[in-house]
Amino acid sequence: MFYGAIDLGGTKIYTVISDEQGKILAHLRTATAKDASPEVVALQMRDSLDALLQEIGGVPDQLTGVGVCVAGYFDRISRRLVYSPNLQKWEDIPIEGLLTECFGVSVKVENDANAAAVGEWAAGAAKGKKDVLYLTVSTGIGAGLILNNRLYRGSRGLAGEAGHIPVNPDGVICGCGRSGCLETEASGTAIARLAAQAATTGESEMLLAYHQKKASTGGIEAQDVFTAAKKGDETAQRIIHRTTGYLAMGIAGMINMFNPEMIVIGGGVSQAGEALLEPLREQIKSRAIPALTEHLTIKRASLGTESGVIGMLNLQER
Repeated sequence: MFYGAIDLGGTKIYTVISDEQGKILAHLRTATAKDASPEVVALQMRDSLDALLQEIGGVPDQLTGVGVCVAGYFDRISRRLVYSPNLQKWEDIPIEGLLTECFGVSVKVENDANAAAVGEWAAGAAKGKKDVLYLTVSTGIGAGLILNNRLYRGSRGLAGEAGHIPVNPDGVICGCGRSGCLETEASGTAIARLAAQAATTGESEMLLAYHQKKASTGGIEAQDVFTAAKKGDETAQRIIHRTTGYLAMGIAGMINMFNPEMIVIGGGVSQAGEALLEPLREQIKSRAIPALTEHLTIKRASLGTESGVIGMLNLQER
């Protein structure tokens, strides 16, 4: 028997097939049909599963179940995707029912940060730990909580929206409609926004050079800011200090509330490695209760783009 797992994003569909032990046998990455209806994207996902089954010599009847992770608010009581920032036409969609009917096999859906948290806990940086906070810092910010070896979802499955913790009442308006959310102050998007402002106002020649070099693709990116900071650019260093400060503020609140033994940082910004983690550790220690940070480990995620699908494979019943 085989199991499928799909990481559904606004630009890509990443599909894997595993054996009964969870070993990934084949994988496929395809582009998500732009501005397509849920029904069209569901057919894309089914086609990707069929292609992988054919690749490994399997047949549809051997597919026992499929797990799908997606960014957004998945209500576990109604089994509906309330809203997804990456899929514009997927609002209030009975996603599990839609995909189960399309695939012809039982489908389980989970928020992508929750799935990544399970992946890192089961097979990645947090393997062997009981209480883990996973944080993805990328275009936005999301979180997944493992408490006493169990994924914590909240009353309706909507826990972990760390990106919308208010940290700056005078901050910019977030996509959720509120101002000063953590992801508007500390995400990769926020770092790039601050750097672009600094570049265009003449605060940093180095940041301006990066911004102009990438003008055709949207301008300066968060990784450019970390590179500039490493090269000694004071404006870049100030931006990193500011954003890690806000990130530490949000994380400190979660540490004080849940007392994790490990924090795992994933997402695109985590590629900066110790350039992000070292100042983040320092600022967290200055904000969280000392007794709760004394035995706390903060490290980078290890599974990369595999974390979500590995999490979904581990969440399926066998």
